[in-house]
Amino acid sequence: MYIALLARKTLFSQPGGDTVQIVETAAALERRGNKVQIVRFGEALHPHTSILHVFNVGRPNDAYPYWDQFKGKKILSTVYVDYSSADRNRFPRLFKLFGAHGVEYFKTLARWRNKSDGAPDFNYLIRGQKRSMVKLLEEADAFITSSYSELERIKQDCISLSGKNLRDRHHVVPLGVPQAFLSAKRPSASNRAGLLMVGRLEYLKNQKRIIELATQQNWPLSVIGSANVNQPEYYEACVAAAGPTVKFFPHSDEAGIIAAMDLHAVLLIPSFFESFSLVGLEAAARGMQVIANDVADMNETLAAYATFVDFSDEQAIVGAVEQRLVELGHKKSQAIRSEHTWDHIALKLEEVYA
Repeated sequence: MYIALLARKTLFSQPGGDTVQIVETAAALERRGNKVQIVRFGEALHPHTSILHVFNVGRPNDAYPYWDQFKGKKILSTVYVDYSSADRNRFPRLFKLFGAHGVEYFKTLARWRNKSDGAPDFNYLIRGQKRSMVKLLEEADAFITSSYSELERIKQDCISLSGKNLRDRHHVVPLGVPQAFLSAKRPSASNRAGLLMVGRLEYLKNQKRIIELATQQNWPLSVIGSANVNQPEYYEACVAAAGPTVKFFPHSDEAGIIAAMDLHAVLLIPSFFESFSLVGLEAAARGMQVIANDVADMNETLAAYATFVDFSDEQAIVGAVEQRLVELGHKKSQAIRSEHTWDHIALKLEEVYA
């Protein structure tokens, strides 16, 4: 098969969890003998492409220049992120007037205006955000979620899918852990100390909440991640809130992340929302304790590996962190199951493509 993996224009200039997902998916599929091309919005498909695999139903404008023209099989990985908790605070008036889908429409236009993304497709401008998402979901030969929780949100927010139509086209395929996180020798708990957060600094990730608490509680905290180019004010607010125990580091490569995880005791994931937390799986694979916000879909996908806390409850956060820093031992399993290896996931994807 010749497979095109279609992603956002900024996949590599603003790397995130989807960058790892797409790069690792491509590598695993190639190991199985497939020809794979990573196509960013605006780039041309290889003429021999037989499978178009689109990522992120929440960015339908990225798919439009390819969708109707492509005559092969179309697969959609929904990666459906709910930005509403962050956007209610970031754009309160806009959110009240236009709702979650309306805000996403205006964000698409804003990314074009500031040149961080390409021009909106005419069909997207006419249909709007929600109707464009529905078009992709209705017309895809198959669509993939990383959890059942994600499917339920799509049914509630976007489209009513039921019966044979849903059973035949929907597949749950989790994400994987890169082999380097699994194969390198892990240090013992006694050689670890302090807290770690990993991810691009932006409203959705909610890092400022932990930075403020770490400053108040004198927790040693390392924050790895660069600013979202469309949200520079959030990065500045995080830096302004940080005391002397908080250290900032830019986005790092895989080796740098592994080294950081091996030095720290606890990974914190305060995000308002995560469709699937790759960094949580990676931290568990490195022997870290993981404390995550108790939100969908994370409370399903990290159930075997994380301790969940309501991150709106300051006392609950403080109690969980201080307990884990003292105990340094895991109550959750650290054995990454076979379905979370990329080679296994590539096999599942080939079944979807067939």
